[in-house]
This record gives sequence, structure tokens and C-alpha cells, in this order.
Amino acid sequence: MTADARWDTCWSVARSGGRIVGAVTTHRPTTARFSGGPYDLRRLAGSLGQQVPDDPRHWAFVGGCRDLAAGTVTAGDLNEAETDQVRRVVAAHAFAEAHAAGAFPVALHVREPEVSSFVAGLGARASALAIDETADLRLAGDDVEQHLASLGSSQRERCRRDQRRFAALGCSTARVPAASVLAEAAPLVWAVKEKYGVVDHPRLCLFRLQEWARAVGEDACYASLVRDPAGRLIAVSFFAVEGEVLEGYEIGLADDVPGREFAYLQAMIHGPVRYAFELGCRSIDLGLSSSTVKRRRGAVITRTWLVSLASGGGACPAPEAGFAS
Repeated sequence: MTADARWDTCWSVARSGGRIVGAVTTHRPTTARFSGGPYDLRRLAGSLGQQVPDDPRHWAFVGGCRDLAAGTVTAGDLNEAETDQVRRVVAAHAFAEAHAAGAFPVALHVREPEVSSFVAGLGARASALAIDETADLRLAGDDVEQHLASLGSSQRERCRRDQRRFAALGCSTARVPAASVLAEAAPLVWAVKEKYGVVDHPRLCLFRLQEWARAVGEDACYASLVRDPAGRLIAVSFFAVEGEVLEGYEIGLADDVPGREFAYLQAMIHGPVRYAFELGCRSIDLGLSSSTVKRRRGAVITRTWLVSLASGGGACPAPEAGFAS
């Protein structure tokens, strides 16, 4: 993001004994013309319950501004209490700096493990609103069959039914490097967004997918594919290996194929379960929306939060003592 001229990015960094132990980014748009879709704060003004500046250059996104997630980075050797304190410090510092500069700071889609730290860091002025749900599919055992055996009976039967219905379609599946199919997949990603009223363009989808692969590292990015019997790509989901997590990104789906639902489930859930075991991952981040579909196939659903400063109430609190920031 620091190389993206559309954003002014800065870091709030916590140190202990001279060592960096945590950080969070803040991103401010650099132009009055904003095309960030779900990050357009003017559309969220009703949820925020307060006036949002019309000029996007006065917005500040703490913890992330692109992937529908916001959070901090903390040192891996901290215990739980230390991690919480570092998160409080860097979140409070980022909000205070943005507020002092006359900006309107928010953190969009903060995950459950971090929202209490954000709120505690901001003190009495904190405002937190649940805005969506995210799904985490935790894998059990050493292979797909052991994982299925660990699910509840209804979840297990639903997964097996999905697989039978998909097998009847005569389609093929594969895991391939994401970069090898980006151009082919971008129109399908665009089609899904258009179906749900999200303004986009196939070329913008392709550009965003290319940026994602470059940023994460092409050797860590994969596509879960479904092709029909003629070899046409009909469903795709993109994932990146992040440690032991297989992290979902975009989804693409053709609109004119029989068994569309089961091709979608194969690309988004059942294929990635197999690929996660192959890649040494222990959980799959299935992202936002479609919570019922994902829960019925074993995912754990938690909320994501919008954190902001409540209107009024004086100055933004200073970060607590304990770490230099």
C-alpha cells in the first residue's frame, strides 16, 4: 500500500526495550474522487450515527483499507496479556494521530479477537458496531475423511450430498497457481459482483487480482478451479497460504450452468479443504457473507466490527503507558 499513490499510508509502531513488538497502518485517500466501493464512508453514515466528511481526503482507515479486514501486527513471542496491551497502544495511537490531524478515523471489519483491544484503547469515546459475519473452517484430523468424520451428522451428510451432486455434473477440479488463470477468471469474478449490485469492471477485477498476487507473493497464491466437461472455467475461488491458514480472496462463478450451486461449493469449500491438507494448513478463512451456507458445512461464524470515535466527548485519549509508540 505504501507504493499506491491513491493512499497516504503511515504506521503506528510499538516498541519495548528498543524492539518492535506491534504495528498498525493508517490509510488516507489522496484524492477527492473515491472508488473504494464498500469502504465509502458516505454509504455507512447511517450506521455510524454521525456526520461523515464529504471529502474522502478527510477519512482515515485504521488497520486496513482494501480486503474487508482490519487488524494489527504483533510479535509472536508475546503472551496474551502483552498482545492485548500492544494492540491497545497501536490502535489508540493511530486513532489519536488521525483525529489530531483533523481526519475521521475508522477501522472497518475488525475481527472478534481484536475488537475488545481496539475499544479498550479508545476508552470512553469508542464506538463499536457489528457490521458483518466472517467464517473460519477449522480442519480436524490428517485428511479430508478424518475432517468430515469430525463434523456433526447434519454437516457431514450435507458435505457428502454436495460431493455426490457435484460428481454427477461430470466437471473437473484442480488447484493451480493463481497467476496462471487470472485473466480467464476475472470476468467470472466481475459477474458475481454484478449479480449482487457491486459496480465493477472485468479489467478492474483483473488489476485487483494481479495486485493481490504480487503483494502476497505469487508462490503463495492459488486458485481452486471447476471446469465443465468441455473444459470451460465455470467456478473459481482464490486463496493464499498465510502460515497455517488458507485465506480466501475473490470468488468467480458463471451464471449459465447446470448445478451452479454445487460447482460454487466445490470451488469455495470442498476443493480448498483438500488443498489445505496438501499445503499443510489447519484452517480456512472463508471470508464474509453466505454465513448459513458455510456454517452448515462446518465453519465457525463470528462477527466483524466497525470501530470509530463517538461524536462529541472531547479529545481522543492518548495511548496508555507501558510501550513507546
